[in-house]
Amino acid sequence: MPSLLQILLSSSILVSPALAQDAWELVWSDEFEGTELDAANWSAQTGTGTAYGLPAGWGNNELQYYTAFPENLSVSGGMLTITARQQNFGGRNYTSARIRTLNKQEFLYGRIEARMKIPSTPGIWPAFWMLPTNSPYGTWAASGEIDIMESVNYADQIYGTLHYGNTWPNNQHGGPRLSDGRDFSDDFHVYRVDWDPDQITWYVDGIPYGSRTSAQWFSSAAGSNPRAPFDSDFHILLNIAVGGDFPGNPSGSSSFPQTMEVDYVRAYQRTQVPFPGDPHPIPGTIQAEDFDLGGQGQSYNDCDGANNGGQYRESAVDIQVASEEGYNIGWICEDEWLEYTVDVQTAGTYDFVARVASNTTGGGFRIERDGVNLSGDKYFLPTGGWQNWQSVSATIELEAGEQVLRFLNLGAFDTEYNFNSMTFTLQGPAMCSDADLAEPFGQLNFFDVSAFLSAFNAQNTDADLNNDGQFNFFDVSSFLAIYNTGCP
Repeated sequence: MPSLLQILLSSSILVSPALAQDAWELVWSDEFEGTELDAANWSAQTGTGTAYGLPAGWGNNELQYYTAFPENLSVSGGMLTITARQQNFGGRNYTSARIRTLNKQEFLYGRIEARMKIPSTPGIWPAFWMLPTNSPYGTWAASGEIDIMESVNYADQIYGTLHYGNTWPNNQHGGPRLSDGRDFSDDFHVYRVDWDPDQITWYVDGIPYGSRTSAQWFSSAAGSNPRAPFDSDFHILLNIAVGGDFPGNPSGSSSFPQTMEVDYVRAYQRTQVPFPGDPHPIPGTIQAEDFDLGGQGQSYNDCDGANNGGQYRESAVDIQVASEEGYNIGWICEDEWLEYTVDVQTAGTYDFVARVASNTTGGGFRIERDGVNLSGDKYFLPTGGWQNWQSVSATIELEAGEQVLRFLNLGAFDTEYNFNSMTFTLQGPAMCSDADLAEPFGQLNFFDVSAFLSAFNAQNTDADLNNDGQFNFFDVSSFLAIYNTGCP
């Protein structure tokens, strides 16, 4: 006689959930709605750089004198305008403006973007970028720099760059370049970075054009910290430079004035929400790879910066194809954890089963809620293969309602294992009756399987074992758990 799992698979009702996109929350913006620069957000830097400890020319042999005069820096009609002019001032032949959010608006990770229209002429250098606020790893560029958008001369290329490594002149830099035949000065575009602990990705108009991971940057002052120097507070800068080492100086064909118009600057942070969209119902089975959306340190903690399995969803968490039930979290190592938003249908005592596999080391874990150990510390021996799965059981008391559960690894630095799923089954005879759908009542057999399949395909409430108004894999999983337990 075929197993229940074979019957359910043959009925084609096990469907992979649609993948959801990460959620973001707007945490700060300047829409430039007033008639003056908002002093709560920005301050203007003026001069040639010497007042800030830099060589004249802002350390890049630039030609302009930065001012806060209205002809160089203005806000009107919902727009910030920075204007570079060819005029003699302060011993320089050009004037322009440079503003920053230092000590006003600081950011650590998130999405930083601006909608702007940039200038185009030989010798022009507009920039939208970030610098560290406190430089914890030393002077530039040991503490980093994030260039969100730079353009030089004819605005036919957009540069995204990281500066890192040692202090000048032994610093390093790298990043992508977008050159697709467009003149970016023709219209407004949205320039953006998504900045995560282990990856920074550059976008134009919502389309990514390059990224760098923590394996591609470092700080000489933090050799044991792979996320340095991009793991401290940074602030935002906007400016137009004239001349300098990057674009070269203006030529006889250069035209002035040149303007950079900024419609808005916005900052977002990732929010923790259920994946793929709704809380996981309990009782039921939760697939390990369906941990909450959110960033590193928010919905998960992973010990490296990439999805080494390369499967299922974009995340720093390692996800690979499993030999049972789709995918698994792979190579769980020291201090890793994953969080799952759940909706407990009924308060009570639950039988908990986690499916794990470890080639040679074994491992350990516990289930927490708000720092409280619900499952006790659970340890297991090696299984002799990364896909040789075993069940680790516990008894857990759960309150009813929506809550966040954390799967916390207890393994030491030299232990690694895979995690595939966890199943919660409510103890008590009521669960048996939920699956006892056909005569003879009092036992579970093929007739109950057939009745469940019929009810599921008809979306009858008899098959909604999780009482969430939906008919999905979690109902199937609950039926499997009851069927395998049997009736008293």
